[in-house]
Amino acid sequence: MTQFFISFSTGCILIGALYILCPEGKISKPIKHIFSLVFLIIIISAANIPLKNIDFSMPTVSFENTENYTAMQIASAEYVFSQTLKSQNINFSKISIFTDKTDDDSIVITKVIIVSNDNRENILNALGGLCENREVEIINE
Repeated sequence: MTQFFISFSTGCILIGALYILCPEGKISKPIKHIFSLVFLIIIISAANIPLKNIDFSMPTVSFENTENYTAMQIASAEYVFSQTLKSQNINFSKISIFTDKTDDDSIVITKVIIVSNDNRENILNALGGLCENREVEIINE
């Protein structure tokens, strides 16, 4: 850690002094960019970051337990529907989401059942685009 601070401080002083001596004019910007790159190299070398051992490959995500994944997606959809209705001051007691799996293993919401004492038009207006391409059933309490 001490080595890092010594290298960092030395680099700051060196680059700062060179920056002050930098000529003005058209060549000023490229020289300042070079100073920035040199400063970056000083910081990386001072931190002793092994660049050769960095793995840039992306991990693959697999869902071994698809039931939990499906339950998580349904819970997320219920949350979105409930927050949308609450933001429009629509009272409801229950939201049920029904889903299907497509051929590419994605989950699609097919039907939404909302138990509410509000009228159908208010609920559909509050949901707006959320109820497109889905069957929305409203059960009055």
